[in-house]
Formats: sequence, structure tokens, C-alpha cells
Amino acid sequence: MNSFTEFNLLGSLQLTLTAKGLEVPTEIQLRTLPLLLSGRSVVGVAETGSGKTLSYALPILHHLKTLENNGNRVTVASQPRAVVMVPTRELGEQVSKVMKLFTHETRLRVRTVLGGSTMAVAKKSIEGPFEVLVATPGRLIQLMDLSLIFFNDVRLLVFDEADQMLDAGFLPDANRIAEACPPDRQLALFSATVSDNVQQLMGKL
Repeated sequence: MNSFTEFNLLGSLQLTLTAKGLEVPTEIQLRTLPLLLSGRSVVGVAETGSGKTLSYALPILHHLKTLENNGNRVTVASQPRAVVMVPTRELGEQVSKVMKLFTHETRLRVRTVLGGSTMAVAKKSIEGPFEVLVATPGRLIQLMDLSLIFFNDVRLLVFDEADQMLDAGFLPDANRIAEACPPDRQLALFSATVSDNVQQLMGKL
């Protein structure tokens, strides 16, 4: 495939890709987009800056907007349909920014719960219905412990920069978050390296 147009993405996503001048997929996008769009779970090994955010952002938005177009809207508060786990606040803000490029046309709602912000900010961020949550593990576990966020409708779970997340000691949190999601959820794990911790998470999930 030489163009994003060959992935048969929703017109609303293709409009934004064209408007942003994004035409040719990178190697990681070429390898993972068809699998994620078909409902498969994937492990993608790619260095930072390889374009992996779009590799999962486009399938997430395509799947969730398709559900909405078919009359299955998110109406329940604090119950996202996609969760993207990131190791740092900086990456979370970057991922959220990329995804929000595509929400002007899709009208999907992306919220963030990131370390470094107050609990009051985190609580406000997850009020009301929304589709996508971008989060760091520690803050998300706190909200789970307070029964403020619910994962029973999660369709896609992404671990981005998994090696960084797990090397920072988040393996138990990652497992707990995954276990809170339905067993048939789609999983995407992206990592620059496949460390022992990443292998352990892959083996468990």
C-alpha cells in the first residue's frame, strides 16, 4: 500500500489526513494498521518518531466512530471505549494532541488523566460520557480505586512505549488495568525494545 486511501478508513478520518498532508504511511503504520482495522491484536516494535501513534489512533477512531454511526453511541459517564496507556505526562499530551487532530470531523471525545496534574483535574477530566482515555498508570489506578472510572465497555486497549512504562515499575498496574477490561478487548502493545518485562506482559495478555 502506498497511500492511506487504500486502508478504507472512514471519510471523516481521510478528510483530516488529506488536510494535514498525510498521504504515505510509515513502515510501522503499513504493518499494523491493517491488522488493527481487522480487529486483530498486535505487538509493534518501533523506535520513537516512527509514526506509531497514528498506527493505533486511526483504528481506534475508525472503530469507535463506526459504532456511533451504527447507532451505538457512548451515553454512560466515565466509561471509555478505548484506553491508551503511556509512561509519561509528556507522551500523553502528545498522543492526545495527535488524536484530537481527527476529532474535528469525527466529533469523538478524547480525555486525559496524566501524572503531574491534581486529582481534582483528573476527576473533572473523566466526567460525563467520552470515547477515548489517554492515561498514565499511577493516576489511572488511583481513579479505579475510587470507583470513578469503569472499563467494562473498553473495546481497544493500547500500551504505548511499553518498555518505558514497565521499566518504571508499572507491570502490576498494567496487568490490573488489562484485567479490568473485557476479555475480548483488542490489544495493541508498542515498544522500542522487547525487554523481559515486555515479554512478561505479552505472555500474560
